[in-house]
Amino acid sequence: MIQAMYNQRFEVLERPPGQTAAGSANFAELFGDATKTAAQGTALPAASAASVSDPVSTVPAAQTSLGDPDVQGWLNSHYAEQGAPSDANISYQPATGAGNNYAAGAVYGPDAIYAQALANQDGNSFASSMGDNAAEFTSQLPGIPSRQVQQEFDQRLALENANRLASGQPIDTTAYWSDPGSIATGGQTYTAQELGYAGPGQSSGPEPIYISQANQIQGTDTFSVGGYTGTVTGIQPGRYYTLQQLEQAGLKAGQPDGQFQPGSWTTTQNA
Repeated sequence: MIQAMYNQRFEVLERPPGQTAAGSANFAELFGDATKTAAQGTALPAASAASVSDPVSTVPAAQTSLGDPDVQGWLNSHYAEQGAPSDANISYQPATGAGNNYAAGAVYGPDAIYAQALANQDGNSFASSMGDNAAEFTSQLPGIPSRQVQQEFDQRLALENANRLASGQPIDTTAYWSDPGSIATGGQTYTAQELGYAGPGQSSGPEPIYISQANQIQGTDTFSVGGYTGTVTGIQPGRYYTLQQLEQAGLKAGQPDGQFQPGSWTTTQNA
């Protein structure tokens, strides 16, 4: 169960190069390079349409930041929603001797902590079943970055989402560290809520699905959808789509939405 769910994280949540790497059958690669890519990527992909120019961001002087995340509490909630509460008992701790995929100053969001916790659970389970050293398949949890790094991540995500809104694409629902404020550009002001802010460390919904040219079925105008059964037609590759939009384009409806979607953390209020 845990392995299948982690695979969903990296296979269903398809993104263009520069963001989370796709799943791999090579577990050393999966829990090393792929996780490192997710944590240390410092640039969000630009929207496929024209970029938003000269944005003006208004961020409150005092914001709310997260305290230590209640990782076990989140896992309990996560697996309860998945109908597999016992999976929350699998250790998410790094094995003795495990490295750290999160270099000092790396720019990453709150979701990275949950993603690494799930990766560690999967790595510990795999190593146990194969009799391998779990240190090769787990990593230290990234922890809470500095305030400066938090703000840098939030502003990059907000700008990316302003681009997506301007080009008519669904936003990246990744969690923010704190309120990014509003962004005014091209005569349009986008509020923090429109930019996807749902509270400190909370995602605003399932991630949209990226359909690339690589998804095209050769010789047709039909595209596959990673992690789902069926195909879609009449769409433009190189863009993001919600699951509902893809269902309207021909994807079999009613399939479970297996995308990684963290809820909220136990937080502390800091000025």
